[in-house]
Amino acid sequence: MSTIRPKPVTIITGFLGAGKTTFLNGLIAYKNTEKLAVIENEFGQEGIDGQLVICADDKLFELSNGCLCCTLNEDFYSLLEVLWEGREEFDELVIETTGIANPASVAAPFLTNANVPYYYKLNRVICLVDAHNIEQQLHETDEARNQISFSDILLITKTDMVDIEQLAHIEKLLKGINPLAVVLSGYRDCYPFTQIYEVTRGTVAEAKSSKPTNRTFTLQRHQHEDLVSLSFNFVEPFDLQLLSHRLTVFLNFQAKDVYRVKGIFSIHNQTQKVIIQSVMNDLAVATGDTWTTEAERNSRIVFIGKNLNPNGFEKMLRQCLYRHI
Repeated sequence: MSTIRPKPVTIITGFLGAGKTTFLNGLIAYKNTEKLAVIENEFGQEGIDGQLVICADDKLFELSNGCLCCTLNEDFYSLLEVLWEGREEFDELVIETTGIANPASVAAPFLTNANVPYYYKLNRVICLVDAHNIEQQLHETDEARNQISFSDILLITKTDMVDIEQLAHIEKLLKGINPLAVVLSGYRDCYPFTQIYEVTRGTVAEAKSSKPTNRTFTLQRHQHEDLVSLSFNFVEPFDLQLLSHRLTVFLNFQAKDVYRVKGIFSIHNQTQKVIIQSVMNDLAVATGDTWTTEAERNSRIVFIGKNLNPNGFEKMLRQCLYRHI
């Protein structure tokens, strides 16, 4: 019996004008020895971006009946089925969203559906960040905040339009907003594809995790206007049942103010890491790698949202720690 190997998936997001199609063309050129299936999402009936994608042949699929994150219907699932039937014809699935899409919605089938992860594995979400306009976009739009908060890689584009000091400022800003993400930079014909493909969703938070002190937990807080990022480290193991329940209830009541929840947890009597993340109002729970004997089993969780109060989050998390009976 042959083992089914899920197809790797990369999602490209970023606000309007960030350069997603230019980046996609560069990616296609970089992957010239591999075959890509590309889902090009258009907002509106007349597709334009698809005409700008090089090698736009029978492996380019356009969905132009509205923003993909708002129309995740049977058409999208049917397309995934069709692609799987022809899986021998491509090596990787790449999805380019519209500039107003929430990538969490686009990623949802790959993270929360019971069947899709069996055939497709979401490896990374790449958010293109316009160096020239990002601060204004963060101030004016929830879409830009959602895109940055949910992504694994934040790729600053149009870096030739800003000076070194401004680029350093943007890098610091992005790292503060989403401490789980890898921040890179590039521009037309000069994208760090090798570094990008070294990053997968399962390794991002681990690479960024810092060792806690001898305190029970540590907290880092970053704020940009009303956008707050809270990062907690705990040395005590968690109770998975309590943790899942508390976070699910929290999302049901507070999801509108929370852009991202993600953590890698040490669970009592469990040898594997547990990865928990929010996908819109839902909670996705998955097992990760086995804890190595030399690794310090500390848990790290990040909350990104509007006007978040660290005291309430600390209390909620403490209630989920494993208690000896």
